[in-house]
Amino acid sequence: MKFTALAILAALFIIGCGNTADGMKEDSADNRQKAADSTENVVEGAKNAGAAFGAATMLTPKVKVALEADKRLADPANLIDVDSTDDMVTLSGHVKTSALKELATEITQKVITEAGSKQKIENKLEVKS
Repeated sequence: MKFTALAILAALFIIGCGNTADGMKEDSADNRQKAADSTENVVEGAKNAGAAFGAATMLTPKVKVALEADKRLADPANLIDVDSTDDMVTLSGHVKTSALKELATEITQKVITEAGSKQKIENKLEVKS
């Protein structure tokens, strides 16, 4: 009787271990897939964030170069600073005339359009004659 009981317990233990091993394999495979999915989501999020950050970051020098390239704005009496965020390009500093202030806005809008961006323009330029 003791032998039969021990044999039954041993059989149950072996079956249980086999089930546990199979379960561990399945859990391991599930966890690998979850980790791969999570990594893919992180990478995709980083790409999207990088694209948005890169667009705003790259727009600032493009606008600055375009403004400096215009001979009418190249006067040392004009000082134009450019800052960009995901939704706004801000022009600050000063120019000699209101016409130059408007020109700076037009040039900035052209750069934004050519870059395929959607930023709005905030022109804080002061007119100093």
